[in-house]
Amino acid sequence: PSCFATGDINFDGAVDVADAIYLLSYLFQSGSPPAAPFPSCGTSGADSDLALGCDQEGC
Repeated sequence: PSCFATGDINFDGAVDVADAIYLLSYLFQSGSPPAAPFPSCGTSGADSDLALGCDQEGC
């Protein structure tokens, strides 16, 4: 995707295997849901979004 931050599920400023583990935990083990803007689309407003290629909000 053009906005790589969409893969940063756990909001640690990186897209890595920890994001997959976080998402799987949410889906299959009743873990914590991803933070806003989940379940809608958009940007989180975090500074790390810009570093990961999200310079504009869009769905």
